[in-house]
Amino acid sequence: MPRRYDRRNRDAAKARTRERIVAAIVELHAERGARNTSYADIAARADVAIPTVYKHFPSLEVLFNACVGHVSERAPPLGPDLFDGLPGARDRLTALVKAIAARHRYFAPWQRWPADDIPELAVHRRRMAQARRAIIAQATAPAFPADPPQALIGLLAALLDFRTWEGLLDEHGLTEEAAVDAISDAVCRVLDGYAERPPTNSPMKGDQP
Repeated sequence: MPRRYDRRNRDAAKARTRERIVAAIVELHAERGARNTSYADIAARADVAIPTVYKHFPSLEVLFNACVGHVSERAPPLGPDLFDGLPGARDRLTALVKAIAARHRYFAPWQRWPADDIPELAVHRRRMAQARRAIIAQATAPAFPADPPQALIGLLAALLDFRTWEGLLDEHGLTEEAAVDAISDAVCRVLDGYAERPPTNSPMKGDQP
């Protein structure tokens, strides 16, 4: 029995150490970027030895994925429950704009990283973009008897992209509230135009045979 108790203590201590290291990774990646953060930096921030960091995260891929997992688990939610009690597409889109803006605010330190030299980040961003297009389709579905036009989904995705949100704040000086209002107005106007005169549902790039 004492041995089992000691094992539980060791496992708990190991888990606490890992959590402390992950917290250090997240902080440093947000401050400096993944490529500018070394194992020595992480060890110093977590107050552990460098070999301890390697023991928990033997490769940059494992280390980066731990950071992504930690950050994503704590992100503002983005799911179909956003549309509960909202049968109309305009109301759904307005709710979606607010939810995505909250995620942009949360993910901003990591969204500003260049993804060219971080394959894992590029994969993660593609998954996020796919999820965003899927929920945009759910938001706009009530306005169309069939599937929403792919051109509409692509245009709305561009309006809801992080770079659009960031540009309104940083380049045009809008407050976050004003940016949300501007994007909400834009996406609803675009939706109304497509709903009134649905264009040909042209395939998106990459969908062509």
